Amino acid sequence: MTTERALVKDHACKNPVRALHVFGTLDRGGAETWLLDVMRHSDRNTLGIDVCVLSDKAGAYEEAFCAMGGRVLRCPLGRDPWRFGRALRRLLVAEQFDVVHSHMYLFSGFVLRAAWRAGVPQRIAHIHPVIDVKTNGLLRSAYAGWMRRWIVKYGTHHVAPTKTGLQAFWGPDWESGSPKSVIYNGVHAERFLRTLDTARVRRDFDLPDAARIVLNVSRFAPHKRQGFLVEVAEQLIERSDDVYFVLIGAGDLRDEVRATVSRKGLDGRFRFVAGEPDIDRYWLSADAFAFPPINEGFGIVVAEAAAAGLPVVAQDIPGVREAAHACHDVTLLPLDTGAEEWSRVLEAALLHGKLNDEERNERLSEFPFTIEKSVAALQRLYGISGSASGPAP
Repeated sequence: MTTERALVKDHACKNPVRALHVFGTLDRGGAETWLLDVMRHSDRNTLGIDVCVLSDKAGAYEEAFCAMGGRVLRCPLGRDPWRFGRALRRLLVAEQFDVVHSHMYLFSGFVLRAAWRAGVPQRIAHIHPVIDVKTNGLLRSAYAGWMRRWIVKYGTHHVAPTKTGLQAFWGPDWESGSPKSVIYNGVHAERFLRTLDTARVRRDFDLPDAARIVLNVSRFAPHKRQGFLVEVAEQLIERSDDVYFVLIGAGDLRDEVRATVSRKGLDGRFRFVAGEPDIDRYWLSADAFAFPPINEGFGIVVAEAAAAGLPVVAQDIPGVREAAHACHDVTLLPLDTGAEEWSRVLEAALLHGKLNDEERNERLSEFPFTIEKSVAALQRLYGISGSASGPAP
């Protein structure tokens, strides 16, 4: 094993901490979006961030990440994890990173083991899901137990985007044992400090000027439940002829959800937008936010809805509850709530209305989930003290 390097760099020597974040791909997602915001709000003379992806596939965020001075290093996982482990170790020995920060859920155990063998002094497992959505069974159970042991053995610190996430992964006594902390996925609040021509957005969607827009922003995956949201829309549209749904995101189930919309004859009431970097105009033009997932690490989109001043109707699950504290009007519904009740609650949220520009801007002055606070927490974790959290000039 290589000699252990100092955990905290000597910033008087102007040497930045070098951190490698590990993802499957650098594609659109909550954790990946958070990392790009961290890059935008970090001083690269103090903190240098690169990404290692476990796929040959180019992710949607790679170009933007590299444009901000980061590098994307590829170490494909393939079918042989042991070969992958050896390749990752060689990469880490060559690059001499100070931190390996893995976002690979259970597989972080494998990543951190390779980082330990390469002599990386700080090894972090960042756990995002609240529950394991993979198929249960003896093999999965054995794998999960094995990886958890490695996460404990080889990790120097453990992070989640909510306290609930830490408790879900580590149990009710999560505060004992190895060091653990919460780093909330922050929102760039200044994005929402503006007035927008909302009629223009409606014209772009070919919607009436008086249309009320229900927004959903999330990856199209089974646990995000956009298919259920179509059932909710079907119920609500029967009573309200001015309500339209805008679904923003990409994912494997997008075409299936669109087909369901067509089969129900609701094409005219739905608009689909592929994931894109700048969706602020949709946040500021919508009238309510609907979010029915059954699993969420931290509801960053709920925090964004709050920053936009929207009333929120969301699933009452652990990963959403902490984000919901920032909302001016939020209703959390139990998992067994049906589409009819969802539609009635959503109708009430639309009647309640969103904050006006002045009210929204006033609330943003004390917003609890800012990217600046998130960056500061990350820098403290890396041992960086007394540094600015703004971008390098």
